[in-house]
Order: sequence, then structure tokens, then C-alpha cells
Amino acid sequence: MFDFLKKKIGGFIEGLTKKKSEETEDNKSEIVEQKVEKKEKVEIKKPDEKISKPQQEKTTKKLEPIPEKIEAKKTAPISEKKEIKKQADIPKPKIEEKKPQMERVVVTSLVKEKIEVESTIQKTEIKKIEAPEKPTAPKIEKKPEPVVEKKEEKQRIKLGIVSTVKSIITREVEIKENDVKQMLDDFELELLEADVDIGVAEGIKQELNEKIIGAKIPKDKLQSFISDKIKETLVDVLTNEKSFDILEKVEQLDKPVKIMLIGINGAGKTTTIAKIAKLLMDNKKKVIFAAADTFRAAAIEQMEVHADRLGIKIIKRDYGSDPTSVAFDAVNHAKAHAIDAVLIDTAGRQDTNISLINEVKKMSRVIQPDLKIYIGESIAGNAIIEQIATFNKEIGIDAVILTKLDCDPKGGTMLSINRATGIPIIYVGVGQKYDDLERFEPAKIVENIVG
Repeated sequence: MFDFLKKKIGGFIEGLTKKKSEETEDNKSEIVEQKVEKKEKVEIKKPDEKISKPQQEKTTKKLEPIPEKIEAKKTAPISEKKEIKKQADIPKPKIEEKKPQMERVVVTSLVKEKIEVESTIQKTEIKKIEAPEKPTAPKIEKKPEPVVEKKEEKQRIKLGIVSTVKSIITREVEIKENDVKQMLDDFELELLEADVDIGVAEGIKQELNEKIIGAKIPKDKLQSFISDKIKETLVDVLTNEKSFDILEKVEQLDKPVKIMLIGINGAGKTTTIAKIAKLLMDNKKKVIFAAADTFRAAAIEQMEVHADRLGIKIIKRDYGSDPTSVAFDAVNHAKAHAIDAVLIDTAGRQDTNISLINEVKKMSRVIQPDLKIYIGESIAGNAIIEQIATFNKEIGIDAVILTKLDCDPKGGTMLSINRATGIPIIYVGVGQKYDDLERFEPAKIVENIVG
């Protein structure tokens, strides 16, 4: 029973719970990543300051120029230095000595030797300086720019950390509109698939939206919170203040209480009449049948079978007789024999059959029944909404009894009737036995659907 609807509602609850749980874990990981990034930025600053200064000082000391006395001496080493710098990384460099072109300068052999010695020393020192760097040493070419954190970013990170720590401690999550918007839209479509009236489906979605969005609840109670809100909403949808118990009405109203049952063909009307009779008899009430469905010969025979099984008096006439006269005779017999209730069967008729609708309207005017109850199938879908609306407009209906609820995998018809028509469901048929008639209790029905 209601397997389809159970699956859809269960999927909605599970989906929303899973989404919020994953969202909480993502928030935690984002804050951890922010902490790691911040830590890495701080660690990068310290090595730069320590390494860059000694390296620069060392380079400066070793590249100090050798003092020169002669103008020629000053020119020759400079040209050699340039060549050495360019060829420092090439193995076995061949240095070509360029003769300085200077006018009116005499270079002695002693000076040449001295220059060669000095250039050799400088070459050795420069090679030492330009030795391959260790893999762990950072590059000096580009200094990382100092990280400047704005006040707004600091405040945002601070608030993020605070909220995350709070959520870890309290495990509390807040349901936002973006979290449930798409899921509620999907849930509405699933309700429509379950034969829920479109107006009722929209109403359920809106009510859930108002109850869930903005709620702050502990993470471990998220699933139960959503489940409870769905239960509350569905109970509200099914509850009708005009609902009543037939047994109570029979006890309260003047005797005999006249109960006329109407509906379309094949909905289980005659069987339901027998179930109501059994309910009243179990509570020590006297009952009589009025076989006013003279339009179908088999209907009279069916009523006789139920009357024999239950030991109930039946008032009947031949096939094709006036149904109103049969009902009238039954009421008079009940008055004469102190019968508590008269159960009047009527011919099944479609809401589009105007002649049969007029016939039952005539019976209603003459008999003036205390209760007019519509018998409809739970598996009829949205078609039953139109049927009830038509019968209510033409005759007036006090309540609905849904049959074949045990065969209904969707449950959408049941959810729609109260909101769409304003008429309460008072009983549901859940089997073929006489005792298979249950009082319609919204909380019990919803518990069966949602769990």
C-alpha cells in the first residue's frame, strides 16, 4: 500500500539529508585548506629573509675590483672579466686576450705578467662564486611579494572558522533556500506522478518550503526533522474538521438514521454497505437494507446474498421498479420496527449521465437522507475529484469512503480529495472481508506512508 508514494517521499528525505551532510563536510575541508594555505605563506617568507642577505654579501665581497695603478691595467682586466662571465659555464674556455687599444701608453713585460696573474686569480674566484646552486636554495632572481591581507578577508576567514568550529561542536546545520529549491520542485513532480492533484501538490510544496527553510537543527537530527515536517504537512492535508464517525451519528440522530450511498459503477458500493452494516451490528445497532438499485438486476441479488450472510432484513422490489419507492418502503418499515439505521443502495452512475443523476436527486428530495456518502475507488486517480465535485454540486455529499486502498500503490487520490473538494474521507476499505473497513485516521495513514 502506497509503495510508490513511500519511495518518492523517502527519496526526498534521504536526498536532502545527504546533501546537507556533504555540504557540512565540504565547509570543514575548505576551512582546513585556508589554514594550510595561510601557513604556507608564512613559511615562505622566513627562508627568503635569511638566505638572501648572506648570499648578496658573499657575492659583493668576492667581486670587489682589484685596485689598479696604471690606466692600461684598468682596461685589460675589465675586458677579460666580460669574456670570463660569458664563458664561465663553458668547460675549458679559451680566452683570447685582446690588446687594449690605447694611444701613447707603453706596457712593459712586467705589467703583462702581473695582469695575467691577476686575471687567473679573478677567474678562479668567479668560478667558485658561480658554482651550481644547491637544489634546496631558493632563487634570488624574484623575491616573493609580501602577502598583504585585507581586513575584509581576515574577517571573512575568521567568521568562517568560527562558524565551522561552532558546527563541529554543536553539529548544527541551517537549511537554506538554495539547498531545497530544486529538490522541492522535483518532489512536486513526484507527487503529480503519484496522482496528487496539481493544486494540492503545489500547496504541499509551499508548506514544506515555509517549514524547512531557515531551520537550524543538529546534524544528527536532520533526517528526523525533515521527516517530521513532511508528516505534519501531510496530516494537515488529510485532516478535515467536518469528519465524523457513522456510529456516533447513528447514536446522536433521530431514529431511523437514513444513510444513502452513491457512486459510479464498480467502485464497491454494495460491498461497502455490507461492511457498514457489520460495523453497526457489532455495536448493537439494528440495521435494514433498501435495495434501491433497480437499474441492475444483479445488484438486487448481490444485496440479498449480503443480507442472508449478516442476518439483515432487506426491502426490495422487482427489476425496473421505481428506486425511490423502494427506499420509502424501507424507511417506513424501520420506523415501525424500531430500526436504528436504513442503508440505501443506489444504482451506479457516471457523473456525466444526467438522467441517472436526476433520478438520485429525486430520491434525495423524497427520502431526505441524514447522510449522503460517496463511495469511490482509491485507485481512480484524479478522475475521482471531478466525480465528487459533480455529485456534490447536484446532490450534496457529506463524506467519502475510499475503497480498494490495499491495492493502491500511489495514494495520491487520498491526498487530493480533502483539499481539492473540501469533503472529508471517513472510512477506507482495505480488503474483501466485512471487517475490512477502517476509520480514516490521517496520522495513522501518514505514518504508514512516511514511516
